[in-house]
Amino acid sequence: NVDIYKNSTKDLLIQSTVPPETGYLYQMRNIGKTSNRGIEFVLDAIIIEKKDLRLTANMNISFNKNKVEELGLTGSDYFLQTSGWNNDVGADYIVKVGEPVGLMYGFVTDGFYTVDDFDYNPATRRYTLKPGVADNSAITYAGFGPGAARFKNLADPVDASGNPIDDGKKVTFADDRTVIGNANPKHIGGINISLTYKGFDMSIFMNWVYGNDVYNANKIEFTSMYRSYTNLLSIMNSQNRWKTVNADGIVVTDPAELAELNKNATIWAPSRGRYLFHSWAVEDGSFLRLNNATIGYTFPSSWTQKIRIKNLRIYATGNNLLIFTRYSGYDPEVDTRRSTPMTPNVDYSAYPRSRMYLMGINVTL
Repeated sequence: NVDIYKNSTKDLLIQSTVPPETGYLYQMRNIGKTSNRGIEFVLDAIIIEKKDLRLTANMNISFNKNKVEELGLTGSDYFLQTSGWNNDVGADYIVKVGEPVGLMYGFVTDGFYTVDDFDYNPATRRYTLKPGVADNSAITYAGFGPGAARFKNLADPVDASGNPIDDGKKVTFADDRTVIGNANPKHIGGINISLTYKGFDMSIFMNWVYGNDVYNANKIEFTSMYRSYTNLLSIMNSQNRWKTVNADGIVVTDPAELAELNKNATIWAPSRGRYLFHSWAVEDGSFLRLNNATIGYTFPSSWTQKIRIKNLRIYATGNNLLIFTRYSGYDPEVDTRRSTPMTPNVDYSAYPRSRMYLMGINVTL
């Protein structure tokens, strides 16, 4: 079977700004319009059918594209939306006419600063960023120097005539954020396989999602020292992160010694500034999940009739048995911010999905 569809939804409820003299900042209005188009394939197959053996399979795969058609805004074709997992992050999604819902919006990660990016003044013990190096100091607020996370300088500000202004390659919220992720998968699907052989029966069900991104907010919070008493992820252990204290507990300020201490560092030092959403926290959310597997055995009626039972079957079932994914969090199939449909696929302190095992008996008298 093949199904092709196209539909649109109008009068979507969207938060929009209102004049400040009203005493409010925002108002919910029915002004949005989106469209969906796609195709779905369904295949049913009897692979083997014999007297005592039967093998069947059912598979479906679908491709969907959504698009924002209208926003009803005056003077703009987009607005920025915050997912709200932490108010300090600010807007981390962009909703734009002609684009899909679910575009993640932030800075582009560019490794971390090293000693070579700075000039050092031994008299003042201060590091000064060298010319031509992207300058994050305007957005990090604290802890700027060797070992700080670095983001790409994507564009310079412009004057009223549209001419670029040389701002010393400063990275800013206004000019250097861009689309860094897309919550929409390229395709999704599932497959169900059933096998019976004499009294035995077995079935498995798997589903997959391919090509979507997940916003792993846990990586931002738990690699930071912005809040007091925050636990850190294991990737921030002393073997991986940039350090400023040597094995003897002494703070290292000499550039050569600091460079030697961190020659094997693979990640920046924990941030002491505000939380910033950047592309490092966007991960591939593709997965293949073994959702269910069941095996059973039905006893021959010649046996069961002796004890006045028409049918007797025993079975064992497991749910959420395996998942194959590159996602570093507990589960890529997550969406913890549900206050607005504009910010899907945020993973923040999500509880792991349970794995269940069940055994049972079916009896017909």
